[in-house]
Amino acid sequence: MSYLYPRLIGGRAQQLFDEFAAVPSPNDLVDRARTHDDSAVYVATGGARVPVEKLSALSTAVRDLAREHGFPHKAQRAGEFDVALARLLHRSMEVMPAEAAAREMWAFLSLVLLPDVAYWRFPAPPGDRVMHTDITRHVFGRLWWRADLIHDLAREDPYEVLEILGEADFDQVYSRRKQIGASPTIVRNLIRVWSELRENGELALVNDRQAFRNTLMVLNRVVPFLSLNALDDHALVGELRRIARQAIGRMQS
Repeated sequence: MSYLYPRLIGGRAQQLFDEFAAVPSPNDLVDRARTHDDSAVYVATGGARVPVEKLSALSTAVRDLAREHGFPHKAQRAGEFDVALARLLHRSMEVMPAEAAAREMWAFLSLVLLPDVAYWRFPAPPGDRVMHTDITRHVFGRLWWRADLIHDLAREDPYEVLEILGEADFDQVYSRRKQIGASPTIVRNLIRVWSELRENGELALVNDRQAFRNTLMVLNRVVPFLSLNALDDHALVGELRRIARQAIGRMQS
């Protein structure tokens, strides 16, 4: 089953964003949370409208997870929370990528369904964390897409590589969506290679984040000339390993 979620139109999103700016604590937003907003709309096709019961169950599960990480007090182990939430959203929401690409849908989640959790995770957030401007920065949208990009049903744990890269590294992948981020196969195997290099100690003498960025820069240049998506996983891993080692070697020379 694929569901359609409510979408919060721009004017209403801005209104709620302005109102919530004056709220002193995320705990004060619990009573503002709703499963419905009169301004929310649905697209006409693409799935069934998500039942209210499913929205309620989703909000309960997310709040329970937030409480495990300190809600309503300062977030504890924020990175761990993000990984767990990415798993939860991707497994539970039952949306297709076309629906998940709707920025207004994520604004509904952060400003109507779960404003308390959104403002707890990012206190006094800039607009792109909770509104409909940039999915790659959105408190919830970025995590669903991160999980969708790397999940691999062939693994015992389809989401195990979520913990390898942090948000800044995923941002680098997203910024190269046209060449790299559009291919889950390349991204999954690149993360696999990066984990291997890290475990082997090959990143010990360089800045890990800069090395990853340099690898993406090299990869971004060669992707148009190599049919990487045509390679099987073994050959693709070998090519990605070669590119990564080349980028790391240049940093050490």
